[in-house]
Amino acid sequence: MTSNVTSVWLPRVLFESALIVVSILVALGLDEWRQNRQNADVIRHALTSFLSEVQQNKNRVDDATPFNQGLRLVLNRHYIDDDIESVDEFVSMVETYSPVVLQSTAWETALATGSLAKMDYNLVAALSLTYSLQNRYQLASRSGFSELTSPQNLAEDTLKLAAYNSVRYLDNITGMETELGVIYGEATIIIQSAIDAMDRGVTMPGAPPVRDLAHP
Repeated sequence: MTSNVTSVWLPRVLFESALIVVSILVALGLDEWRQNRQNADVIRHALTSFLSEVQQNKNRVDDATPFNQGLRLVLNRHYIDDDIESVDEFVSMVETYSPVVLQSTAWETALATGSLAKMDYNLVAALSLTYSLQNRYQLASRSGFSELTSPQNLAEDTLKLAAYNSVRYLDNITGMETELGVIYGEATIIIQSAIDAMDRGVTMPGAPPVRDLAHP
């Protein structure tokens, strides 16, 4: 009798247990698919923002570099000739320089939302290098320019020294602008490649790192 009862309910129990297991696995699979889809959307949005911001910053630097290089040549010529006659003349030349304002909203947003943690390591390293050099450039351009035009550093008898310092300052600024132009170009290629890979449904095994021009 017991054997007959067992033969009736055991297959049913096994079948129901299998259904429960399958249901759980399907639910877990759907949750994972949904999470992966959400992560992909977050990453793609972040990459699109990075691409737009990097290109805008590159355009601003490219627009400013020729003028800053020309200003550096003018000041160097005046330094060599030692023909700056007054503080006002020197200040009028130096004040034609305007520090470039660069954006970092995409980077700050990615840090705040944690989207960087979902990206490929080499891609994040490339972005980190790009924004690190950009930050150094902005700090140098702001602090250096303030020192050049500070009244305590300007006097009729120290104009040659002031001209020398301005040439050194612009040497540094234009050098960093050249580096930024290259880094922005390489970062653009890497970001666009990551976006293209996502559009094809391909997970990038690792983007090539941007060259660190500041520390070759």
